[in-house]
Amino acid sequence: MKNKITFLLMFISLIISNLAFSQGEIKYITFSGLVIDSQTKEPLPGAYITIPRAGRGTLSNSKGYFVLGVFPGDTINFSYLGFKKQFHIIPKKTELDYSVFVELQVDSKMLKEVKVYPFSTEEEFKQALVDMKLPDDRERKILQETYSPENIARMASVHGMSADANYRYANNQFLKQIESRGQVTMNPLLNPFAWVNFVKAVKSGAWKDKAWKAGANTAPADNVTRDEFFRNTGKKK
Repeated sequence: MKNKITFLLMFISLIISNLAFSQGEIKYITFSGLVIDSQTKEPLPGAYITIPRAGRGTLSNSKGYFVLGVFPGDTINFSYLGFKKQFHIIPKKTELDYSVFVELQVDSKMLKEVKVYPFSTEEEFKQALVDMKLPDDRERKILQETYSPENIARMASVHGMSADANYRYANNQFLKQIESRGQVTMNPLLNPFAWVNFVKAVKSGAWKDKAWKAGANTAPADNVTRDEFFRNTGKKK
């Protein structure tokens, strides 16, 4: 009986030790670092940091910094457009926080020279050169139409007040506000005396009086000067 109990205790301790060892192997590690250019030492924002086997990864921020959760033995792939890929293996024996400093090298490739000819023959090129319009031909036409005398006169007729006129108008309005400050503005429609005069004028037939037309008919025309008006008036008398 004692042998069985001893054997059972040894078996349990062996299982516990194996579990502890396996948990140490698969511990979760916070992997962080900085991705920079190996030549300029400037950070590379938006660099790809991936774990191909796990199918996950992250991107470096605007300062080239990244953080990624990994496990011991994972292979990390660093890639950036225009730079060579770089691999890094997480050590199996490391701390829970693991940081690296990654310098990517520029991937320079020599391309063959390519010559592009828009014309198949020299004659086609000469003909196209003769038929070509100047690049500023359209701009000159627009300027000519914009600053033509007719267009300038049209713009001047609808032009508003100048800066000086606006300034004087604003000052006059401000002075009027100061003068009328503290005074009560009266609405003519609410004035009882004005309504009394209006009713009296209607009853007396003042609205039917057309005597004002005589003065309007005797008014001088716009093209008549002051001397001509008085001279003609004296002759009529």
